[in-house]
Amino acid sequence: MSDAESPQSDSAKRDEMPWPSPFQSYYSLFVLTIVVMFTVLDRQILALMIDPIKDDFHISDTQAALLIGAAFSLTYAIAGLPIARFADQTNRRNLIAGCLAFWSTCTMACGIAQSYAGLILARIGIGMGESGYGPATWSIVTDSFPRERVAFATGTLGIGAQAGIGLASLAGGAVLALVSHFPPMDIGPFGVIRPWQWAFIIVGLPGLLWTIAVLSFKEPARRGLAVGAKPKTVPVGEVGRWMKKDWRSYLAVMGGSCMKTLLAVGPSTWGATFLHREFDWSLAQAGIVTGTVTLLVSPFALILGGKLSEHWLKQGRPDANIRIVLYGLIAAVPIYAVTPLLGNPWLVVIGNGVATFVGTLGFGPGIAAFQLITPSVMRAQVSSIHQFANNVIAFMLSPLIVALFTDFLFKDEGALKYSMSLNALLMGSLAIVITWQGVKPYGRSYERAVRDQL
Repeated sequence: MSDAESPQSDSAKRDEMPWPSPFQSYYSLFVLTIVVMFTVLDRQILALMIDPIKDDFHISDTQAALLIGAAFSLTYAIAGLPIARFADQTNRRNLIAGCLAFWSTCTMACGIAQSYAGLILARIGIGMGESGYGPATWSIVTDSFPRERVAFATGTLGIGAQAGIGLASLAGGAVLALVSHFPPMDIGPFGVIRPWQWAFIIVGLPGLLWTIAVLSFKEPARRGLAVGAKPKTVPVGEVGRWMKKDWRSYLAVMGGSCMKTLLAVGPSTWGATFLHREFDWSLAQAGIVTGTVTLLVSPFALILGGKLSEHWLKQGRPDANIRIVLYGLIAAVPIYAVTPLLGNPWLVVIGNGVATFVGTLGFGPGIAAFQLITPSVMRAQVSSIHQFANNVIAFMLSPLIVALFTDFLFKDEGALKYSMSLNALLMGSLAIVITWQGVKPYGRSYERAVRDQL
């Protein structure tokens, strides 16, 4: 494909198509934001259960990290690309509904798992189900809002993600406090339900029911296609050539996001365990406090990041989205590195809250950034590559890196604070460099996308 061509060169221009009604756009955004909440809630709830799982199934920190990371992330990443190709040519709403029902069922299956292997299998199912929501969801949102509003819309989806993180800690902590004195429940041939397993059953059921809400909104028209035209399947090789042409832009957006996730997943995964080990907080207290902080600070950061993107784009700054990501990283990295070393639990909570706020400013702009420079006919496939990078490299490796530092470098569970600080320094520095190198190339990519009306 030449620079002068776009995949939609013989199709109706993007701006000539009518947009969905405001009600349709915002209703679908609301429903999908709750879907995002469930996807993060269902995957993150496990982080609060690390020590109870270790006690019941007799596993190490490294084995726990593999359960949190690799069991979920490898399946998520492997299944993502073929499902994304399906999303680029079929009804995205129905695909999201089916995926939501499947992974919610698998979350509830964690509540009856009787062994470490059983939990691994359930986590694999969650990863497979969740792999289909992201590309289809981002594609729907990008087809529902004008270009300058996409960062606001993806930032709103981010409220769902941060709510999921917060509720995983808050609801998980509340459930642990509620059932901590319950005896195991005998379920006959299926074994027993341990007290901590009720959290998985309680958070999985509402997601299963929310499938009905997903089916209630209208699938938007795909932009950039001629009226009545069906979306074509773009070969993987063509997607690769498109991304190679703008490799510095995609490296900055996707590589920077990946390293940023490596930076942030450490505190979100190990934060409650750290407060438990370092300051003798109960897991219930740690979960409730950290979850509440996340729920309070994240929505403001997500809305502010989206509004800042909209303001800068209207001012004619083509690199607005990537700059917001970069500035948030520069502010967040030193805070993440220092916070675990503070000697007071409340200072740790406050430090993580501040780092979460400044780091989250770039969530919506970061997702919007690669959506806006990618043709609609390959948007889900490109999104799946973003998911692959984030899940294979970030969600799989970040819990594992921290655990490996603890188990093999420092060789002391009490050294978790040093593992978290070292992870923040290494991954945060890489995130800044990778994002910075692509600021100018991304600006040029955005201008080309506006010119070609991708």
